[in-house]
This record gives sequence, C-alpha cells and structure tokens, in this order.
Amino acid sequence: MQTAKLTDKVLKSQGWAYQFDLSILADRREDSINEHMRNVYLSAIDTLSKQRSQKILKGPFYLWISQKKLLSNNNQWVDGFSLIVTPLFQKVVGRDVNPIVESMWQHKGYLRTESAVPLLEGAVPSCIFKEGEAFPIELDDELLTRLSDTFEEYQYMLSLVNPGMSLRSNPYE
Repeated sequence: MQTAKLTDKVLKSQGWAYQFDLSILADRREDSINEHMRNVYLSAIDTLSKQRSQKILKGPFYLWISQKKLLSNNNQWVDGFSLIVTPLFQKVVGRDVNPIVESMWQHKGYLRTESAVPLLEGAVPSCIFKEGEAFPIELDDELLTRLSDTFEEYQYMLSLVNPGMSLRSNPYE
C-alpha cells in the first residue's frame, strides 16, 4: 500500500487500543516479545476476516502498533504494547460493536481495551484491512516524516482547545 493513501483523517483517527503487559512473559527476549505481538496482531486480522458483517469485511480498518510503558492492573508501570484498530467500529458499522475484543481477552498479558488516537500514542500503522484482506503498510522515511509532522500539528491544535494541556515530545523523531 502506498503511504499517500494514509490521509490526515486516517492519521488522526480514533480507535480501540487493546493493551498488553509484556512483563508477564516468561521469556522476555526481543524475539519472544515480537512473536507474542505478532500472534496478537494476526489473531485480530483473523477475527476481522471471519466476521459476518459485510460492513466490517469491507472496512477499511487500520491496525497500529505501539510499544511503551503501560499502567498494569495493580497500578505499576510495565513494559507493554497496544494493538490499535481505527476507526472506531461504530463509525463503520453504525452501531456499537467490537468484533475482536473477545479474541484479545484470550491472549496472555491482556490488560484492557480503551479508546485511543494512535498518533498521540506514538503508534505506527502496520496494515489496512479492507475487502476481507489485510495489506501491509510500508514504514518508510516518507511515512515517518508525515507521522512526525501530523503529530506536531495535531497536538498543537488540541492544545488550542484544551488550555493547560501538557505537550508531549514527538515519538516519531
């Protein structure tokens, strides 16, 4: 997929973040962590592809990955990652539905699901799901520059309507 198809609207969209505690993994080597994240990612795609809803199958949905510190269930900061799916399912199907939450609960380290704007979480887009298939998104220099620039612009615009909002450092630099 060409990065040009990732419009500003897509980059600023809100979705569901499925958060996972990576510190619970017995083997915390990088390859084991990557394998766990890959399994979660593939299970989300598999679950989306098996939906009966034609609107969900048609999509499009974007899957994003963010690896960072998360607050665990016992209020401790842990190494974690989020799989974020945008846009919110309601915007596509027109009703409250979350077709992949049950498959996410089954993965080791699942913490919670909450709404999130992937751009503000420092997430990177990994694929687009449309017409029942997943297409990878190439993370190249052009896309990283767009993510960085859009992050700065979006955060600035949010700060104008939310006085007192603390500005974060740009995760894409």
